[in-house]
Amino acid sequence: MAEVQTMTAMSAPASRSRHVEGVRVSVHATRDSALAAVDALPADIICSGYQTPAFLRAWLSHSPHQPAFITLTPEGGGPVLLPLERVGSNALVYVGERHANGNFPVGRARDIEALAAAGEAAIVAALCAARPDAHAIVLERQLPECRGVANPFIFETSAVSPNPALSLSLDGGFDAVLSRHSAKRKRKRFRSQERDLEQLGGYTFVPMVEADKVEETMRRCLALKAVHFETAGIHDVFAEEHVQAFFSDLFLEGARTEPHSHVLKTIEAEGKQIAISACTCHEGRVTVEFSTYDPAYRDYSPGDMLFFLSIREAAENGREIYDFGVGDELFKRNWCEIETWQRDTIIPLSARGRAFAASKSVRNALVRSLKRNKKLWGTAKRIRRAVPIMRLGDKHS
Repeated sequence: MAEVQTMTAMSAPASRSRHVEGVRVSVHATRDSALAAVDALPADIICSGYQTPAFLRAWLSHSPHQPAFITLTPEGGGPVLLPLERVGSNALVYVGERHANGNFPVGRARDIEALAAAGEAAIVAALCAARPDAHAIVLERQLPECRGVANPFIFETSAVSPNPALSLSLDGGFDAVLSRHSAKRKRKRFRSQERDLEQLGGYTFVPMVEADKVEETMRRCLALKAVHFETAGIHDVFAEEHVQAFFSDLFLEGARTEPHSHVLKTIEAEGKQIAISACTCHEGRVTVEFSTYDPAYRDYSPGDMLFFLSIREAAENGREIYDFGVGDELFKRNWCEIETWQRDTIIPLSARGRAFAASKSVRNALVRSLKRNKKLWGTAKRIRRAVPIMRLGDKHS
């Protein structure tokens, strides 16, 4: 069994490894070594849209957090990458902050399956043996499976995440989608919206903003998001410069690559972008990362129109799933029939980590219970709008 040297933070190596029975584990603790781990990934990996090489490289380029990319290699299998970073009270979490909402390890299907076969005890022992200089590993909003492969980091003790992810099948094309979701009412509403916009000179649906307009569109989108967050009394998770720079780079690169991995869609009227959505396109799935609209055009419901047009376009282009992401909102329920409950796993690495895990579990259970009670959740949102300090709690909830 290889030994890990005890070193101070100043002299710690970029990467360090250790073996336990059944699993070899390495920690890549600098940006360069984390990028090298990403570059070493084979072409035939499976992952979610939040752990693609493009997402990881863009985040590493802008995040202020120290990376802690962990590679676990089970006996008889190849490496599986767990891309983490250090935040808050010395916890390791998936890179991407609250913007990673469907997490899954990265690797070949057979290697992920081999890691799962090694078992929870071996995985936890390997992570503890690696001594990643943290009190706990907090793996939130994890997909139960990806492309039919089970997530090896979901244990019997893993908890259900506070919020569901909502999506709809595009099977059968757009007419079939509408037939499952109040077709007559949706078509009537859309025709009415079109007539209203005709009074302004009509509108244009842009299914993909070209690369030379991505940065300008992203700035407008995030500025409009800030207005809506302020009005609703919600913490603006896009406010920090590194987050805005990350999304600009990610969507710029996505517009330049084929097939397009990240796409901005808009509705334009009177020479303005009156509704914008930012979508990830990954393995047959279109996921809305965030969307917004110009409040000056609220009466025309441009955001609702944009979803109608985007879902139709996705169905016509042979996509399989249109995903509204994490969060339970009425406008999502009006389209969605697939409800996915993700899982949270907390792995304590110290006594402080065990205390943190206990408090985190209690807090998440309370949030989940609150959000399932419509009356209580409505009251909480009204209090949040009225009391600005309450908005800070949204950043990590």
